[in-house]
Amino acid sequence: MFTIKRNLTVIIGIGLMCMSYSTSKLLKDPNSPINYTGAPKAVTPNLGQVRYCSNSGCHSDFGLDPAGGNVIATGLPTGTYVAGQTYNFSIKITRTAGGMTNWGFAIKAVNTVDNDVVGTFSSTNANASLKGTVAGKTAELSHSNAPATAASSNYTFLNLKWTAPSTPTTNQTNIRFYIVGVAGDNDGSEAGDYVYSTTVSASIGTLPVTLTSFNVLALSNNTASVNWQTSQEISTAYYEVETSSNGSNWVTLSSIISKGNSSSLQSYSYTDKKPVSYNSNIYYRLKMVDLDGSYSYSAIQTLRLKNAGLIIDNLSAQPLKGGKNLIFKIHSNTNQAIAVFITDINGRLLYNYSTNTASGTNTFEIPAANLSRGMVYIKFVAGGSEKTFNQLIE
Repeated sequence: MFTIKRNLTVIIGIGLMCMSYSTSKLLKDPNSPINYTGAPKAVTPNLGQVRYCSNSGCHSDFGLDPAGGNVIATGLPTGTYVAGQTYNFSIKITRTAGGMTNWGFAIKAVNTVDNDVVGTFSSTNANASLKGTVAGKTAELSHSNAPATAASSNYTFLNLKWTAPSTPTTNQTNIRFYIVGVAGDNDGSEAGDYVYSTTVSASIGTLPVTLTSFNVLALSNNTASVNWQTSQEISTAYYEVETSSNGSNWVTLSSIISKGNSSSLQSYSYTDKKPVSYNSNIYYRLKMVDLDGSYSYSAIQTLRLKNAGLIIDNLSAQPLKGGKNLIFKIHSNTNQAIAVFITDINGRLLYNYSTNTASGTNTFEIPAANLSRGMVYIKFVAGGSEKTFNQLIE
């Protein structure tokens, strides 16, 4: 049988003295007292004292964390947190023996250097509200009206939120959440109420890379040079250079391995020899991938290449299997006539064709039936200029 204790000074597990507090109990008072989460640096009345809801004057029938129950927070950042991110979480209080009909909670987030409040709590749960301030910042989130239920062994507070600081300070590198949950019997006294506590710790996560510059430049041969520099790489795996013709649908051009962990300036480059378009915007971005698969994107860079004439790319395999069509991409700055001639190694004409190209990018196919095995030569003639490709047919 438990002995009821009131107005006594008790020693909690971490060895800090708890002071009595003459106020209504956490579950009974909608404006419940703050700083009963066990978090350091309480506001009032005992600055610096560590207090829990099991302290004298507030559910002190039993000691903190009695056997047969717990409190668990799900959804808070564990291990690392992301600056500026909002975390949706819940708090579940359990008393396995059951019979509990009133529930309460409180949570506070502080840094581990000077125990100042970190981040911002919010909630759409009607049974939760913000309590107290520290230097103008909300001290904690707790129940507002302790919900009453039929006799149960657990209760979960849903729709709770914590938003990380958008620009964490050095002191906020490591943070800790202090959480308490109360399972009560709603009899109007301290007797029969159980208090459970837990903590959750997190550190600011490091991005895969610190990108100092990302630029795209036009080269004299109508190609694009993609360049970037980093000042720090921590567990960075690789970079993907992506391009798009509309800024929405992206294609990966190349994957480039990182130079490894580094705190010095590193430079990278890639040449896009086959831009997706000419005379219109081309979009580029960089995907920076960490060893654990997490990634972030650079800002988008835009480039417009002017095609001063005719650019032709052979898209076919080398050698080309028999029965496959030859495929070419033709970039033209105007609508113009173009003639195509195919000859074999002996100079015999195998195929000739004339057509008109549209301004922009055109795809041109030569049917396999017009090709012979061995080496063939494909010559394009347009506007007084010509270009010839060698193609091996198997």
